[in-house]
Amino acid sequence: MAFKKQLEDYRFNLNRNRSWKYTAILLFFFIGFLSLLTSEFYLKTEDPLYHTKTYEAVSSNITGTVTIKNRIYHPATNSLDMVIKMDQTDEEEISFLAQKKANPNIKLPVHLLYEDDGYYVVRISDLSPNWEALAFDLYQENEEKETVNVDDVTSDSETDSTEEIDAHALITTLYSDQRKTKSKEGKGTKSKQEYALLVNELEKDFVKKKMKKDAIQSSDESIQLYKDEQKSLQEKLQKLNEEQQDLAMK
Repeated sequence: MAFKKQLEDYRFNLNRNRSWKYTAILLFFFIGFLSLLTSEFYLKTEDPLYHTKTYEAVSSNITGTVTIKNRIYHPATNSLDMVIKMDQTDEEEISFLAQKKANPNIKLPVHLLYEDDGYYVVRISDLSPNWEALAFDLYQENEEKETVNVDDVTSDSETDSTEEIDAHALITTLYSDQRKTKSKEGKGTKSKQEYALLVNELEKDFVKKKMKKDAIQSSDESIQLYKDEQKSLQEKLQKLNEEQQDLAMK
């Protein structure tokens, strides 16, 4: 009888231990599910930040494309340097506007460091250490100014008068997310010659990649057109090499 009672007590304790384990597992999953449902109330949600990728051509609102060839943030000077290539057919003057996400009403200083054959090297200054995100607008400035009649837009005017306003059009907007932007120590200051060499190297890389791409697609195109294109690219590459040598000897 004593043995039978001990066996029953053992089974009872075993079942109780199993019941406790099952209860603990169910409680764990219940708490996890409840946390998932209520997370939006106590977790900080952040707005998505846009980021224009390097070497990714962006369509413009006018003609051609705009591409960020290089982008580096310099913490020592709180400045962001970008090399931008514009594939534009027009030759109007280009202007820039930079704004931080934190203070969209404040225009940041933009300095044009170098310009040549569609390449623009710009520096955006006065960034805070935690600038988070940046919007960079490119505008096309027309040489001729438009003349408008003020009476056309202001009905309360008593006298006829005209006013000249600068005609400009937004080309495109480029975005930079600080978390996805490369940082580099030092002030990042370069001479005009160094900027010219940088642009030369970027253009050479572009020509070489285009030559390989054309070679792959040549079977679907006219052989003669392919040969003419390759000859033109070879001549451009040779010209870039000569320009690079001249710049290095200065």
